Amino acid sequence: MIDRLKGIEPARSTLDRRQFISGVGAVALAGAFSALALGDVRLAMAAAPTPEDLKDLQRIEEYFNAITTLQARFLQLSPNGRTAEGNLFIARPGRLRFEYDPPVPYLLVADGSQVVFYDKELDTPTFVPLGSTPLEFLLSDKVKLSGNVTVTNVERRPGIIRITLVQTKSPKDGQVIITFTERPIEVKKWAIVDSKGTTVEVAIFDPRLGVNLDPKLFKFENTKVIRNQGRSSN
Repeated sequence: MIDRLKGIEPARSTLDRRQFISGVGAVALAGAFSALALGDVRLAMAAAPTPEDLKDLQRIEEYFNAITTLQARFLQLSPNGRTAEGNLFIARPGRLRFEYDPPVPYLLVADGSQVVFYDKELDTPTFVPLGSTPLEFLLSDKVKLSGNVTVTNVERRPGIIRITLVQTKSPKDGQVIITFTERPIEVKKWAIVDSKGTTVEVAIFDPRLGVNLDPKLFKFENTKVIRNQGRSSN
């Protein structure tokens, strides 16, 4: 799931495409903490959740499922130390838009069935099924911290809860680490750690819930793509 959106050639920008998509995948979830190695994933999975863990995980599920729309600012930190900012829009189920501020030339749009990654400099879109990305977790009709995902660790610090998630069927592919404030439960930052231990961190700021969002935000329209599609159908 995490590696599926990687391996795209770097673009001419302050942030390469691989790092961009890692951060977006994490968005769906929410950095200022260290990367965990793959060995840490295996160790964490050995611990069964405590009654306190289960209670907090239920609160987190309820928090996610109460979100219908969300608008926020985000800050992304890549492994090379570069940062990028932009706007995040979510309309559950299935829709999301990541707009990076210039000079980063990237846009990501989920329309409910597919995710479009668009490089404005190269005028090149990449289409990926939503179900093949980490975004499916957050954007599903009902968020569940079980089944397709497994919670491998629940960590508590004063005022903070941090959970680690992996794909149940392929835990070695990587992990997502999400940090919440404890009371109230609210996502603050997240990290994507891929199978090689590379980490991209994202923090969100000034989230607004229940806002009216223009449906056009979640539609990808590019004249070059539309023109080429028209030619191929003739």
